[in-house]
Amino acid sequence: MFQSFRPLDLVDILIISILLYQGYKLLIGTRAWNVLRGLAALAALWLVAAQFQLEATKWIFDRVAPVGFIALIVVFQPEFRAALERVGRGRFGRSPSSDPIQEIMATVRELATQRRGALIAIERGTPLREYGLTGTALNAPVTSALLQTMFASKGPLHDGAVIIQGDRVSFAGAIFPLSDKHEGWSVSHGTRHRAALGLSEVTDALIVVISEERGTVSLAKEGQLRSDIAPAEVLEVLREVYGQ
Repeated sequence: MFQSFRPLDLVDILIISILLYQGYKLLIGTRAWNVLRGLAALAALWLVAAQFQLEATKWIFDRVAPVGFIALIVVFQPEFRAALERVGRGRFGRSPSSDPIQEIMATVRELATQRRGALIAIERGTPLREYGLTGTALNAPVTSALLQTMFASKGPLHDGAVIIQGDRVSFAGAIFPLSDKHEGWSVSHGTRHRAALGLSEVTDALIVVISEERGTVSLAKEGQLRSDIAPAEVLEVLREVYGQ
């Protein structure tokens, strides 16, 4: 096998590897990534059915696969189009221009001191794009100046939520689903707190809430809302989310 291996074969392997890697980077931040993992599991089941001659299971997969492929393209057409646009812009990667943790912490401290209400969601494993599309797409670097400007102003983005993906402010003015939880609720928890808890119940995002009435900081995570959090604890949770 190695005797027939040519230098051009190495180039061929490198091209395929680069394409697969860039495809992974394009899809990792979208809903399509989770669906792709589910499809990989179904493909593995299909191979098992073919290997062990499970005729009924194989027959179902053989009939559904062509229609399912077309349905997949139709359902995720926006994600595929966005990926192709990114290819056209040549923006496969970027190095962080600032430390998002310190920028977020500076924002939290300033807004809490000024008693400016804020709702900030930090994406983790579950893509938040579908919630971001209810607001305005930004794709700007995470900076304290930008975040403070949005929440301190009376513009259209003031009442909505900000979504942060990595070191980018991806969306502003987003609307989150409200939690219908009543146990342990108090009058000090307003709509922002209910929206933060609601998003944490359906995603693994970390949501930071700043109370406009009291100037306190709350964190929503994994369906739990913790109120009156100290800055040091907020910093610790942010470092955990960013893997630092």
